[in-house]
Amino acid sequence: MVEDIGTLVRKGFGTWTGNLNLCVPFILKIVASVIFFMFSMILFTILFIVPAMSGTIDSASMTQDEMLDLMYSVFYEHILVIAIFSIVLFAIYMIIDSFIMAGAIGMAKEALEKGHTSISTMFTTGKRNYLNLFFVNALIVLLILAGVIFLVPGLLSIDDINILLLNSDMATASLSLLALGVFLWAFYIIIISLLFFLVIYVLVVDELDPITAIETGLSIVLSNKLASIGLWLVVMGISFVLGFIGQITSYVEILSQLWSLFDLLLSTIVIQPLITVWLTRFYLDRTERKLYSFEDYLLD
Repeated sequence: MVEDIGTLVRKGFGTWTGNLNLCVPFILKIVASVIFFMFSMILFTILFIVPAMSGTIDSASMTQDEMLDLMYSVFYEHILVIAIFSIVLFAIYMIIDSFIMAGAIGMAKEALEKGHTSISTMFTTGKRNYLNLFFVNALIVLLILAGVIFLVPGLLSIDDINILLLNSDMATASLSLLALGVFLWAFYIIIISLLFFLVIYVLVVDELDPITAIETGLSIVLSNKLASIGLWLVVMGISFVLGFIGQITSYVEILSQLWSLFDLLLSTIVIQPLITVWLTRFYLDRTERKLYSFEDYLLD
């Protein structure tokens, strides 16, 4: 008999409390993101900014406006190269992220099936699944970006911005069409998010290829529509609540800073590991896998 959402959430919380090391991949994810961002900035400066500054008389005495003009000229002159540079860096970051996320799901699976897990599982699972997970994530990103087609009618209706500013009726119609495109794109992203939210867990748990993982993930979601929507709403609801609190505290600087730190710690140590456990458990439960029960262990 499959678990209801309440039972799944409660037992998933029990798995997390018994395996606090589940937060390790997400701590590594933050560290890797910071290091990669610094590396990218240094590389960008060496490749583009330093050569542009070499022609100035005294780069150290440049004003802020002069520096902004320099940055603008660099982007304008090398826009194609910078675009390719950015895509390559983003792909490398996605590979790193896929390795860590695959490891986190592998740890969650082991904890759910055996009652405990270890850091070594993160590396072994990540190594076996990171490439397939990268391809799936890249496909999902491309599907989301494909939704830009909803903006095309609004963008085409703008045509000449100067004429648009002089004609209020045309401006209203064009902006309304653009707003409708944004709304449709947002709705499209929600649908994609809901349909594909189990795919990466399916891929890692059963070590599938990308196409099979997508087919299986969609099949599980469509055959468990209400439960899938319920769990998706729980995950989205947590994100919404955290974002809402962040918005409220943003009006007071000291509260905003304290909440940003607390939110980072809460998300890294509690929220992300919990969500990983819940979604992994959902798939394992819906495919009738044997799961470790902390409650049975305590009764024994």
